[in-house]
Order: sequence, then structure tokens, then C-alpha cells
Amino acid sequence: MNGTILILGAEGYLGWPLAMKLALHHPDQKIILLDNGWRKSTVANLGFGPWLQIPHLSSRIEVFGQKYGLANMCAVHAEVCSDELAELIRRERPHTIYHLAQQCSASYSMLGLQQALYTIRNNEEGNMRLLWAVREYVPQAHIIKLGSFGEYAKGGLPIAEGYFKPGYQGQLASTPLPYPRAANDIYHVSKINDSNYVAMAARTWGLRITEVMQATVFGLLTSEMDASPDLFTRFDYDPIFGTVANRFIAQVVAGSPMTVYGSGNQRTGLMALNDAVNSLARFAVDIPPMGEHRVVNHVTETHYSINELAADIADIARGMGLDPKISFTSDLRGESAAKKPIYSIETSLQGSYLYHTDFHTVIRESISLLQKQYSTLLSHHFSPHSAWNECSDGINLDPKRVDAVRKIENEAYWDQIRNNTFPSTRVNLNPGCLATLPQDRLETIKNQVNGNPLSLYALGREAFTAIQEECAKVWPAIGYRCNVTSSTSQAMNLLALVILRRLQEDGKRCFQVLTSEHEHPGGIGPFEHLPEYKLTYLPDVVLNDTEEFNRCLREMRPDIVFLSHVYYPTGKLMQDEWRLSNIKKAVPNAILILDVAQSLGIQQLPFGDADVLIGSTHKWLHGPLGGGLAWFKEDFANWIGALYWNKQHLFEDPQTHGFSIPGGQDFLLYERLRQSLKRYREIGPKEILDRSTYLAAYLKRELNGIFGHAGITHCFMGDDVSPVVSLLVSDYDPYPLYEFLRKKDIHIKCIKHCRIEAKVGHVLRFGLPYYENMGRLRIVLDTIASFVDCAIMDKQEVELAV
Repeated sequence: MNGTILILGAEGYLGWPLAMKLALHHPDQKIILLDNGWRKSTVANLGFGPWLQIPHLSSRIEVFGQKYGLANMCAVHAEVCSDELAELIRRERPHTIYHLAQQCSASYSMLGLQQALYTIRNNEEGNMRLLWAVREYVPQAHIIKLGSFGEYAKGGLPIAEGYFKPGYQGQLASTPLPYPRAANDIYHVSKINDSNYVAMAARTWGLRITEVMQATVFGLLTSEMDASPDLFTRFDYDPIFGTVANRFIAQVVAGSPMTVYGSGNQRTGLMALNDAVNSLARFAVDIPPMGEHRVVNHVTETHYSINELAADIADIARGMGLDPKISFTSDLRGESAAKKPIYSIETSLQGSYLYHTDFHTVIRESISLLQKQYSTLLSHHFSPHSAWNECSDGINLDPKRVDAVRKIENEAYWDQIRNNTFPSTRVNLNPGCLATLPQDRLETIKNQVNGNPLSLYALGREAFTAIQEECAKVWPAIGYRCNVTSSTSQAMNLLALVILRRLQEDGKRCFQVLTSEHEHPGGIGPFEHLPEYKLTYLPDVVLNDTEEFNRCLREMRPDIVFLSHVYYPTGKLMQDEWRLSNIKKAVPNAILILDVAQSLGIQQLPFGDADVLIGSTHKWLHGPLGGGLAWFKEDFANWIGALYWNKQHLFEDPQTHGFSIPGGQDFLLYERLRQSLKRYREIGPKEILDRSTYLAAYLKRELNGIFGHAGITHCFMGDDVSPVVSLLVSDYDPYPLYEFLRKKDIHIKCIKHCRIEAKVGHVLRFGLPYYENMGRLRIVLDTIASFVDCAIMDKQEVELAV
């Protein structure tokens, strides 16, 4: 590498697309992406989340590298408000530093004392630490500091680009002075102070600094993303971190009114995401001289009031067949004006076609993209937050959201569930294979029906009806038949055979099956071993590239596409409504089978395009061993006719005929499954996922410390929105650790010689059931640490002896 560019805050809305742009424009440069993950965790702790869950930064870097054939990006987890920053700058000697690592929400800064203090410390201390480190180690470096257009005082005068020569009492200033600043919130006050610090550092220390006075950014896509979801940046639309334009776009797609605070006469500057990134990237080569504090007003849409913005978005949405509405709420920020303020804005971007995409084009593009997966837009994100002039000791948010966060972290609540329902002292962190079964409370029922055939049949029929009702509540699946299977693997055997019988009716003898490299043998196995099926295993680099995947689909025209909703080795959520829709559009005649064994009980199921969704209930649902659920699309069910052909019908509902298990069987399985579904619904699917993900984040952080301290090279596969922690090691054999834990009654999964996203190694997979607690996980971690430390000490002693 011929040099280094450092991006602080690289996982943010602007940071990630900027990193991709710089990596492509400077392939011979090392691009360091530094972030501490604060934004992601804080948004989640407030009870919100982005439109799409974003993969871990290291995963996105890997997908980017595979797509573009580059390996010049690397991620660093570090704090700007620590000595880590200065040490990194000393070691790496970057020639260009982008500073985006600031708490960027005015609303967050006004929530309470702790939020205000964090904003001041992070923004001002982090900025000063950067300036000091550059002064000490790389004084020739170019700092590109993200300021805010909101710093400027709005007094009816034209807004200059940073410096101007004002006049007063008939006299004109002899030297340029900073344009006046004023703010009504703590975030913008911290930015004003930052502006003073960087101006001082340029004047006094001779540093070269470009301060970008950034207007409100909106939109979802940049050219580098190439419509690939794994390369998307985060899109927040909540009232704390969502920008006004993005919030309005999300509201019209979700069918909620656009909420305008106060009169709506407030002015706002705007800039499309792609334009902002393109313009920011140019500063890596457009370098000011030493000692210059260059100010750039980063705004392209200069004329909008909030009312005009809402009206324009409504017009665009209406033209796309939507029914947008606008509602007005109280002036939470205390900044309404009786009429729209009039002032002009000076900007070097004015008239530049390179950095000014048509506003209507970006809004239409964003609406279209959100429509492809509108179901992930959550209505509670649209509720206004507390007013800025209210005195509060903490966050004053919707009580339901606050209660949800508290519930996730309430150890006593989850302990009660564990003690009452899962009292085993054994620690089972492998529910992806077989989950811990709940305490069986069926003794009375067993005694009533044991030896009474008619009562057993009646029990099965009654429980099955209840199962269908529970499934309809949790997973509304219009146009699908829901049925219970006994052994999902056996159901897959029957499904593969019956599909083969129907396909052969057209005279063909060989049938193409397209799948991934990560399918479970219980699902894909029948297709692998029936000789009439020819399988093609697509590598991750193809599956992760929407355009390349679609090309393969169109060229191969498979008869069957078999994919997992969530990957077995990593717990990574792979298929969503948008991807499944793309598959059906590319090959509309292909049978689309979705294996939901690893998502049933933790993730919402993507109905709509898959012909079959099938999975086991003895994993994340903690249901009966051997139980399963399957949903068949109505037209597909009619096409195959049946899975079971003996014409014995257990239930009256004709939609179950041929698809429900006939004859005598374990009827108590139905009652156990009914209870599992009822428990899942009552605790809450979202609460279960959030709790398990919360535990997984803790375990992941601690495992990273243990293996890092031991000097074991490792990485985490999967993503940050999964209750699975998948740790991959290449130069360490984890099987002895796995065996050691098993003897301690701690159960995880060890997968040897695994290939995941171009990485080869051994995987330790930990699944986090919602009822586990921090105390039991601490025991697991201490047990792992003791084994790893002893193993490392033994290795060192051997090396010393040699």
C-alpha cells in the first residue's frame, strides 16, 4: 500500500458508503474503518432499529472485497475518546483522516443529562484528541471534519461559506471572520465548539483542515452498493436518529401520516446520500495548504421548508400509487416560525451537476426500494419523542418502548421463566440442533387418555385445531396451508419424491436444483441422493451479489431453488421478502423451497414467494422432538396433490387431507406443540429475539476478549441481529475445548473444516436461548477461559522446552 486513509465513524450512515467510494478510488491505499458500535447499540437500546438489519462491518468488508476484487479495507474497533486513537495514528501514519465519529442526533442530546454529557464528551473530547494526535504524529495530514449546517445563526442574512467580512456601524472587517453561529440544542452547541477548536488548530498549529458543514442527508443508495443488500448502509427512520426526509419517506411507504412538528415553516438544507459521499470523497485529493481552515457548505437543496418538503414527497408518492397524508403535532423543538425564513446560502456546490442529483429522482428511488420490504417498517418508530424544553432526568420516550428495553435486560423476569419452564442445570447453547425441552406438565392428560384410543384421537384433533389458530396469530400466511409434520427430514424425503413424480410427467428425466454451500443434510439430502436431481451449489460470492445471482438464475433456469432462511453454521439471516421476490421474478416457473429450521421461533417468516416453508419445532421453538411445521402455497399444494397417499384423513379440514400425518401416532406431540406455540406467542416473538440477541452480543464481546488475549486468530461469522454466535478459527483446533465443555454439561456445536464466505476453518457455534441469564453465561465464559489459558500455557512450555 502506498498510503493510509483513516475514517472515524465508518459504520455510520455516511461512513460506510464513503469507505467503499474511497476504497474503489484509491485501490493502492489502505483504508482503515474505525468505529466503536455506539450508534448501533444506542438505537437498539432506545427500542428502535434501522429499516434493514445491517451485517457486521467485517462481513460487509468481505462482501465488498469479493464483489470488487479489492482487499484494501480493514476494520478497527476503537474509541475516539481514548488513547487508542493516538496510538493508531502513531502506528499507521494516515495522510488523510475523515472525522465522522460524533454523536449526530440533536434529539438524543436533549433527552436527558446523561445523553447531553455523552454528546459533549464524545464530540468535543474526541475532536480534541484527534487534533492533538495529528499535531504530534502526522502534522502534514489532511483532516476532513464533518460539521453541521445547523450551526449557523439564521438572522435573515445570506449565509456565507464559513468566513466573510462583515460590516458594522459603517466599517468593514479588515480580515475574514467566521460566520456567526447559534444553536438551541446541545448537539449543535458541541459542533459550534468543535468548529472553534479546528479553526484554532489551523491558525495556531498550522494543521490543514476541511470542515464540511453538512446539511440533512437523505436517501438509501450510492452507486457502490449496486442494489446489494449486504452493502447497504443503515437507514434510520425513528424520531431520534432518523433525518426528517428519511422519516417522511418511511412514513408514506408504511401508510402512516408524515408528522410535521409545529408550523412546518422551518427551513432545512438537504443533500442526497450519493451526492454527499461523492463530494466528501473528492477531499482526499483536493487538499488545502498547511494552516488553512477551509469551510464548505455541503448543501444542494437550499430552499425547502418542512411543509414544502412534506408536500413534495406527498406528490411524488401519490404519483407512485400511494395515499400519503400529512399530520401536524406540537412544536417539540421550539423552533417554529410564523412564516418561512428567507435567506440565501453561499456554497461552492451551487450549480455543480457532479454533486446534485435531482431531488424527485432520489425520493422515487428510495420509495421504490422501501416498498420491496415495507413489512420491516415498524409503526412505533413514527411516534414523536419528548419536547426539548421539558426537564427530565432521563429519556422520556414512549413507555412501551422503554418497558421493552427494560424487559430485555430484566434478569429476574427471564430467570422466572427458566426456573418454571426450563429448570435444568445443564447449559444447552446448541438449540439449533436440539433445544432444551420444557418441563412436561402432561401427566394428568396422559393418565386420562392412556389406553383410550378414541380419547387419544380426540386429543390430537383438538390440539391440531389449536395449533392452526396459534400459527395464524403468530405467522399470518394468506394463501398457504399450514400443517404439522412428524420428522421434518422424513417430510423432505416425501416432498422430494412427490415433486420428482410430477416433474417427470413432462417427459424430462433430469432436473436442476440450485442451492447454497450451507444447507443442512436433513433438508437438502433427499435431492442430493436421488439421481434424477442435479445440484449446483452456488458460492457465497454469487449469492451475496444480487446481480450475479440473478444472472445465474436466468442462465441455469433451475427447476428447484432450495435455500435456507437462516444459515445453519452461522445463524446468519440470508433470505428475505426482497431476495425471494427477486428469485421468483428471475425464474417464475421454478419451485422455491425455503428451509426455516434455523429461523422458526426466532425470525419472522417471509411468506409470499416461497412455494414451501418447512422447519423443525424442536429447535428454537423448544417444541416436541420430531415435530415440524410446513406451509404449502395453495397452487403448489394442488399441483403436488399430497404427501401422504393412503386416503386416511385425521382431520375434517379438507386442506389437511394428504398433508397431515394419517393413522395412529404420538398424539401427545400435538399437545406439546400447542403449548410451545402458546408460550412463544405469550412471551412475544420480538421479545424472544431481542433477548437472545442481547445475550449473544454479550457472549460475543467476551469471547472476543478471551480468544484475543490468548493470541488465537479468530473472526465472527454471521451478523449482529442473530441469537447465534459463530466463531471461526483456522490455526486452532477447538474440538478439545468442545469435549471439555461437554463434560462440564455445557453444550455447544463444533463444526470442523467449514468453508464460510471464502474463509476456511473450524466453527464453534453458540445459540442463545432467551431464558438464559448472565450468571450462567459467565460460568460458561470462565470455563472456556480457563481451558484456553491452560492450553496456551502448555503450548508455551513445550516451545520453551524445545
